[in-house]
Amino acid sequence: MMNTETKKQKSLMKRRVTAIVIAAVAVLLLAIALFFVLDFVKTTTFEDVDGQTYYIRKRDGVYAMYDGDRNMLPTESHGYYRTVAETLVEVNAETGEYEVKAVLDLEGNEVEGFNSRLLLFPHIEKKNILSIQVHNSHGEYTFVRCKVNGDNIVVDPTGDFIIQGSPLTLYDQEKFASLYVGAGYTLSVLKLNDPIKDANGAFTEYGLAPQVRQKAVTDEDGNAVLDEDGNPVTEDYQYEPAWYVLTDTSGNKYKVIVGDPLVTGGGYYVQYVDMSGETEVKRDAVYVLDSDAGSSMTCPIEDYVTPTLTYPMSMNTYFDVEDFVIGKWIEGAEPSNDTVPYEKVISFSYIDLSLRENTINSSNPYEFSLKLDGYTPSSTAVDYVLQTMYDPTYVGVTKLAPSMDDLCEYGIYTKLLNEDGSVKVDADGNPEYAFRAAYTLSFKYDVLDDNNEIVNTLHHTILISDKNEDGNYYAYTLISDVVKNADGTETIANSFPRYNMVVELAGYSMDFLEWDQIEWVSSSYIDKNIAYITNITLQSPGYSANFDLDNSLSDQSEGTNSNNLTVNATDSQGHSISSFGEKQFVDKWGVIWKVTTSDIQVYGSDGSKRKIKDGESYYAYNKLDNQVLCKTNPIECDGMKVEVGADTVRVIYTDAAGNPTGVEESYVRYDTSLFRLFYQTMLYASIVDSYDKTLGDALVNDDSKWLLTMTITTKDTEGNVVTTTYSFYQISSRKAYITINGNGGFYVTRNRVDKFISDAQRFFNYQVIEPTAKT
Repeated sequence: MMNTETKKQKSLMKRRVTAIVIAAVAVLLLAIALFFVLDFVKTTTFEDVDGQTYYIRKRDGVYAMYDGDRNMLPTESHGYYRTVAETLVEVNAETGEYEVKAVLDLEGNEVEGFNSRLLLFPHIEKKNILSIQVHNSHGEYTFVRCKVNGDNIVVDPTGDFIIQGSPLTLYDQEKFASLYVGAGYTLSVLKLNDPIKDANGAFTEYGLAPQVRQKAVTDEDGNAVLDEDGNPVTEDYQYEPAWYVLTDTSGNKYKVIVGDPLVTGGGYYVQYVDMSGETEVKRDAVYVLDSDAGSSMTCPIEDYVTPTLTYPMSMNTYFDVEDFVIGKWIEGAEPSNDTVPYEKVISFSYIDLSLRENTINSSNPYEFSLKLDGYTPSSTAVDYVLQTMYDPTYVGVTKLAPSMDDLCEYGIYTKLLNEDGSVKVDADGNPEYAFRAAYTLSFKYDVLDDNNEIVNTLHHTILISDKNEDGNYYAYTLISDVVKNADGTETIANSFPRYNMVVELAGYSMDFLEWDQIEWVSSSYIDKNIAYITNITLQSPGYSANFDLDNSLSDQSEGTNSNNLTVNATDSQGHSISSFGEKQFVDKWGVIWKVTTSDIQVYGSDGSKRKIKDGESYYAYNKLDNQVLCKTNPIECDGMKVEVGADTVRVIYTDAAGNPTGVEESYVRYDTSLFRLFYQTMLYASIVDSYDKTLGDALVNDDSKWLLTMTITTKDTEGNVVTTTYSFYQISSRKAYITINGNGGFYVTRNRVDKFISDAQRFFNYQVIEPTAKT
């Protein structure tokens, strides 16, 4: 039986257990309450426009947006939470702060873009664009995908973009990228709320509808014209907004009207036009596109075009032109379709290296024709001009696909007039036009393939205006195919505007159009290789000389040379010289001795080369101070002895016993070198400057002014014979007028002309000649 004490202990234990259970339940209830309290503290309530409630809660240390069922809301591409009502809410994940970004209300085929901005229509990527047609205040143009189909160019979704109507025109790809990106990705900066309409319901306020506007009147210098009260004078003009139509490769069309730029800059007002139905329907909304997109739609086509003057040349072949001719309009001439009143002021052609090798022009890559025939072109000047053609200095494209009236405006063509001043018209009543460019520049150029084979030959005719007010030139190019005929002749086909643009060229880069002829010619007017000269004659009032040159003994197997040149010369004073080239003697033992102007060589009877024995030869200086090889003892031959000295080779004839017979021959060993010094006198001759051709013609026709006529005849390895005639006429005691092959326009120093004669006389008298001396 349980005593009283034991009962008391059990009762106490029971109370303690009950207290612990109650305390545990209280802690649990407190924790649950605390959880809800804390969750409530970390939650922000957001009520949307449709009355729906959302919660911004922090979970796992990050704030997010939840619906009433504690489901996180979906986010769109920019990370904004999207509600059922299409409200976009940006939530700061660290602080829980939120911002309503937009309440999108899409209209038509608008599309939501970056940062809640609207696209006027879905993005059309470049690969899906077939064409972009642009119309603005500068005109209308279209970029369209095309391919070549035989002789035709056809629209093709898989082709490349060209400028419609100018398929060969090159354009700036970066600039074009700005156009197709802006046209196909119409991400607006802003869509106006409740835009202003005029009485007709049009958005004229934003330049999105035609209207009459006013502009300030300016003078020729661009200054505002003022009225009597000092206020700017204005005039009305008809304003038309710009627009473009993008056509995708599926045939869908998207049109956007481009109005005024924002006063503050940074964008253009635009309006979308729905073209999906039978009629165009303007969307009743005004947007703002950024300035880059808007400027691409409002600029002229010329801003896209790459200026082109000539067929693209290679850096390695730009110099390879034929029949390069510069013509200048004849002052006072009348434009005509029957004649082309241009004076050809310069004409030259490049001579291919393969055609120059072993010829008199081996060192001259160009040759003149027409007025400067016989003169040597300045390679520096010609190269400068051809580099300009290869890479012109453009100011820009002035007009693409110009009309005839445009070409008249830029000084390229002119309208023909009747005697009464009215415009001539053809049978169809259209105005007649003719060239009126200040200059013409023409040349032929061979187009090569990858194997340097000629594909075809193009003939360029470049029409160039007078200088404009900025000191620059306008130019327009016509290109023709050169047809090779069966008989070897060439025919130039009809010209056509391959690039069809008027370009503006920097005036300083085309300065050669106004060059005097002296700028084109090499100052050295005698530069022929002596190895090809066969004859030189001098004829003056008091003296004449003739030099026949023979270079047949020179060995040309390793290149052109004149090592064994001989000269047979006579003059009007009775002199006669047969210069020393190579003399060959056979001694008593059959050894062959070859004596030249500077050397002695010995060969056995079998043709093998031998050495001269020690002590049998020595070096000495001749009269011209040139070192030559001499023979110590005479060469013993049958019937003669040969003494080889520094200045002469003396041949002494002997009898059977070896005694001198008194008959001798003597050859001057240095006379060929002396003749070379005489020819150097010619090589050092130079043109000083230009001289009035009219005055020069008067000198040519006055016999008392004639000083000298000199001819040089050459014959190359192909057998081509060319004679060049140089004539000189007295201008003053210091100047002489020169003509080459009858072509004049320059003067030289008188003392050099006199030196031609005096040095010829020195040659015949075996006197030392100093080519660089003045007399």
